[in-house]
Order: sequence, then C-alpha cells, then structure tokens
Amino acid sequence: MKSLLLTMVLLVPVLLTGCSSTPLGPYGYTDQFLERLEADGQVAVQPDDDTLSRFIDFYNPLDHQRIAEGIDQIYASDVYFNDTLVIVRNRETLQKHLLATAERLSYMSLEPLNVVRDGQQVYLVWVMEAHFSLLGRERLSRTIGISQLRFNRDGQVFFHQDFWDSSQGLDQHLPVLGPMTRWLRDH
Repeated sequence: MKSLLLTMVLLVPVLLTGCSSTPLGPYGYTDQFLERLEADGQVAVQPDDDTLSRFIDFYNPLDHQRIAEGIDQIYASDVYFNDTLVIVRNRETLQKHLLATAERLSYMSLEPLNVVRDGQQVYLVWVMEAHFSLLGRERLSRTIGISQLRFNRDGQVFFHQDFWDSSQGLDQHLPVLGPMTRWLRDH
C-alpha cells in the first residue's frame, strides 16, 4: 500500500505537467469521425438479420480462423474502423489489427444486448469479455460498449465506431496505470 501511495505521489506531478502542455485541440479523433460519417461516399443500407448475425458471429470468438475466413465478407475494403484503441481506414490494416489483437488474447467474445436500427445506421449494444495474460497472470476484462455500424449494399460494414470505456475494460489491468485508474474511478 505504501509503495502504491509513493508511486502515485511521484507520478501525479509528472502527469499534471504533461496535461498542462497538451494543446487545446483539435486532436483529430472527432474530426476524423465526423469527416468519415458525413463524406464516406458510400450508400448506407439497413442490413437484414442474417447480415447482422454474421457480423456478431465474426467476433464470437475473435480468432485467427474467423478473421482470415470472414473479414472480406464482413468489412468493405474501404472501411473506417475505430475501436477507441486504433483508427484504421482499410480492410488490410484492419485485418492486421484484429490478428494482432487475437494473438494477444486468450479468448474474446461479444455478447449482444440490444440492436437499435436508426435510419442508415445500426447501434449494437454489447458486453465484451476478454481473457488475456499479463505478467504471467490470467486476467478477465468485462466491459459494456456500443458499436455504431453502417453497411453497404453488399452487406459489408464500411463504418465501425466503437464507444466503450477502456479504463474499465483494459487500463485497470496495467501495472502502473491500473491502480491510478481504479483510484480515480473510486474518488
């Protein structure tokens, strides 16, 4: 406990100094989202139930085989994908990201809780469960989130924006950042 307190006392001034030098913005995240949402150049359509089920199945579980066999059917070649950890703009880069993610995880699944269809968009509310090893210990991360999806006429996702709290899902498990994240959340 004393080492945690000492770490926080030493680290907080460094973090606050870093925050004081942060530019006012814009940071690009919001601008990229709005730009792609408004000027994607593709016609969005509501997917049928089979197409949406195929998307959900792609992530259950997320593994090398599903990615390799299914990504061309699930995602358009010119996809905008933001899972709050990375932004990619094409299927090839997305495939590399998903394969690297699957490599780092022991297991990951997505449990759909609700689907909201709104005009040209689908909002999928989910619980994500990820098992991974960190410093030789198996960890479990369960978090809730929402995916904003837009599908093209071929039933492929060309816009995928995830909204979830990475501090609840992943950051809390990191050696230095985790205790601070949990402390901030509790206070």
